[in-house]
Amino acid sequence: MKTKKVMPLLLTLPLLVSCGGKDPLVIPTVDVDSVSIQLPKKPTYNQGEVKSDDEGNHYLDFYEVSDFHGAVNNESHSEGDYIGLPKLASYLDKKRSKNEGGTVVLSSGDMFQGSAESNLTRGYMVNYAMNYMGFESMALGNHEFDWTDTWIEKNANLKYEGKQIPFLCANLIDTRTNALPSFVSKSTTIQRGDYKIGIIGSIGSELKKSILASCVANYEFKEEKSIVEEEAAKLRAEGCDIVVWTTHNGLDDIVAVNGVDAIFGGHAHDSASRNIGSAPAAATANYGKSIAHIQLKIDTEKKVSCSVCEVDKAPTLASGITDNEDIKQIMSGYGGEIDKIKNIKLGEAEGDLKLQGALKNVCVEAMFTSALKSNTENNLGIPEDHIIAAFHNVKGGIRNDILKGEITYGKVYSPFPFDNEIVFYKVKGSEFKARMSSFSPYAVCRTFNKPDQLNANDEYYLVLTDFMALSKEYIKSIFTNIKEGDLIRTGKVVREEVAKLIYEKDKIKPADFSDGKSRYEQIPMA
Repeated sequence: MKTKKVMPLLLTLPLLVSCGGKDPLVIPTVDVDSVSIQLPKKPTYNQGEVKSDDEGNHYLDFYEVSDFHGAVNNESHSEGDYIGLPKLASYLDKKRSKNEGGTVVLSSGDMFQGSAESNLTRGYMVNYAMNYMGFESMALGNHEFDWTDTWIEKNANLKYEGKQIPFLCANLIDTRTNALPSFVSKSTTIQRGDYKIGIIGSIGSELKKSILASCVANYEFKEEKSIVEEEAAKLRAEGCDIVVWTTHNGLDDIVAVNGVDAIFGGHAHDSASRNIGSAPAAATANYGKSIAHIQLKIDTEKKVSCSVCEVDKAPTLASGITDNEDIKQIMSGYGGEIDKIKNIKLGEAEGDLKLQGALKNVCVEAMFTSALKSNTENNLGIPEDHIIAAFHNVKGGIRNDILKGEITYGKVYSPFPFDNEIVFYKVKGSEFKARMSSFSPYAVCRTFNKPDQLNANDEYYLVLTDFMALSKEYIKSIFTNIKEGDLIRTGKVVREEVAKLIYEKDKIKPADFSDGKSRYEQIPMA
């Protein structure tokens, strides 16, 4: 059968869904480049003296946030309370007051992608807030690539009172030029008192497989060690007294390097601190649930040692911390545009829809139903009984629960922040049967037609996302030769199809989507 490629739904188009007797579901969009907001005047940070003791030693305090994932509001979620941007700013101000001239705030990436507010503003809201808070740099994370390099470049050039946050990624190579892309630098330097500080940024070389292939088709992630050591030596030669390495990589995957005084990691969403080689290293949990802190001591001979290496979990409680009103002003500048989207009522959950429970089944049913409609609407000609299973990745693909009560589009955005497209992938019955056991570690995997009834030589179709199909971490690691041309695209985004399903059903009972229901029969694993 000749297959058709259907162009993906452009983000700039509104979602319009006809739902029987209900009014059509219309999801507007935000043209973030055309929204003008009034930015408050930035504070003047780090104008005091570097903290010292009676013996003449000086102290520099480094605070680091990574994997914030656009958690802009102080809200309660199944994973705990999020500090939110207004309280994060107040938290950092409180810490700065202890070392007026010697505090440095950094990020190891994945700051923008993850909430309706941040996604709809394509990172601008969080970027402006970080700039206001005095972040000195941000290493690129894998999710910075989710909106393509166009939006990385726009965010890298976003200025606040003439200053932009340097985006760092020393090991990122544009294969078209065999050079660093224009929107990142290997490092940046800052001054605190008499001390020149070099900051290097990078990303784990293996994380390319965690990104939709089309978004990084022109990029290579080099191994970090030699590049970081070379850059550290360069910074030392340029007179840096301190060199700090920020990398979007879990502490377990970071190797010891020469020439750095401290390391901040990311990506793993774990609060952790320890030494890597001779350098103190720390990493934070996601959504601002913890903040890493390393304090370096510089003696009178400029010898550097570590005084503190910790991860402060207090921000999750936000105890005694008030909201920063200027940050609230930044957020409110986009409020009208965002609220009319995130507050659209879709339906009601009559109980909690848990990520590892009913919600994953709501997701795969929405995907499967959407795929069937696309088959008809786009005249793909696939026999319905040959569309055999729907898949969605469990390793980060669904990010949160939907709690009991009213379901708005914003509440659907939280667990489904990614713009992953639903696609078909064709396999032979024999190939699918042979590889069923390989799916278990990777995906929510529900059958809609029983595998034992498949004919070995017939062709069948799996329903999954383009990210899963083209990522080596998921389906591509099982069916090893998948290419873009092997997929039949539907133009439907998972989040929008979940919203549509909820809107059409109006009331969602978790029991109706529980494991064990016939339509959610899990594929038997070997």
